[in-house]
Amino acid sequence: MLGYYSTVDVILQNANVLKENVSEIHPWHLHGHDFWLLGYGEGKFTKSDEKKLNLKNPPYRNTAVIFPYGWTALRFVADNPGVWAFHCHIEPHLHMGMGVVFAEGVQHVAKIPKEAVSCGVTGKKFMTGSHLG
Repeated sequence: MLGYYSTVDVILQNANVLKENVSEIHPWHLHGHDFWLLGYGEGKFTKSDEKKLNLKNPPYRNTAVIFPYGWTALRFVADNPGVWAFHCHIEPHLHMGMGVVFAEGVQHVAKIPKEAVSCGVTGKKFMTGSHLG
């Protein structure tokens, strides 16, 4: 779980996919937040790349592209209580595992009413047991 109101830096690194020497572009999207796009580059992100990051006036986005064989650096503040998906926006890539979930400030989320968990009349029948007879 992320610290509530913490600053979160993420480096997305793009490498080979399922075949050697094949890399694709990946648009990554973060739900529940916008983030600062601090920079991107070719090859593997290294400590020396930190000097290239734009910390003064970075663009503010909710989706960033990671180029083939490259990296993208972003930053956001974990200030929106909940559980938020961060994933490649190419759906088959998401299903192959290119996604993560960030949980933050969940202790500040109100308890979900049981009526919200069940959908409509059918859900209420199952919640009350009236479907049994």
